Amino acid sequence: MFWVKELPKKLPKVKSKKVDKKPIKTKKAKATKAFKKEVVKEAPPQKFPEDPVFLDLLYQIAGMQATTVAKTLFGNEITDEELSKRTGISINLVRRILYELYDNRLVSYKRLRDEDSGWYIYYWQMNPDRGVEHMRGNRRQLLQKLEEKLHEEKNTVYFMCRNNDPKVSYDAAAETEFKCPRCSKKLEPYDNSNAVVALERRVQLLREQVTQA
Repeated sequence: MFWVKELPKKLPKVKSKKVDKKPIKTKKAKATKAFKKEVVKEAPPQKFPEDPVFLDLLYQIAGMQATTVAKTLFGNEITDEELSKRTGISINLVRRILYELYDNRLVSYKRLRDEDSGWYIYYWQMNPDRGVEHMRGNRRQLLQKLEEKLHEEKNTVYFMCRNNDPKVSYDAAAETEFKCPRCSKKLEPYDNSNAVVALERRVQLLREQVTQA
C-alpha cells in the first residue's frame, strides 16, 4: 500500500520577475523608417528641354511668347494669373497661349473648386514629351489650322476695348452696339497686322517642314 502525502491548504506565493517592456527594434522597423525618409525627399528640379523640335513646336502653335510661358510653367503647377504675374504677359494672352498648347497636348490642367467663392481654379502644368509626339504625327493638321486662322485674320475686321479684353469681329461688336461684352467699355477698331505677319511666318515655316518630311 502506498501513502500520499497531504498537500498544504494554502500554496506559498511566488514572486514574479518584472519583465522589461521596452520595444524590440527589428530590421523591418528600420527599413520602414528609411522608406519614409525616401518618400519625403524632394525630387531634383527638372531642366527645361532645349530640344529644337520642342522649341519650334511652341513657336508654331502659339507664337513668340509661348516659349516664355512654357519656361515659366515647366516643373510647376500654377494658375494662369500667377503665370501672367511671373512673365509680365497680359492675362488674356497667357490664357490664349495655354488654350492653344492644351489643344496640342503640350499642357494639362487640374481643376479645383474654391470653397469660399465657389469658383473653379485651374492649375496648369507642362507635358513636353506628349506634345512633341503628338506634333510629329500631326504637322499637316496643325498647318491646316494655322492656314484657317490666317485666312480668318486677313478677312475679318476686329474691335477691342482699352482694357485689352479679347478682340471681337465686326458682327459681334454690332450686336452689342460696339460695347465690350466683358467690361461694357467702348469698342474701337483693332489693328491685327502684327498677328497676320506672325501667322504668315509660322505657316511658311511649317509648310517647309511638311514638304521635307
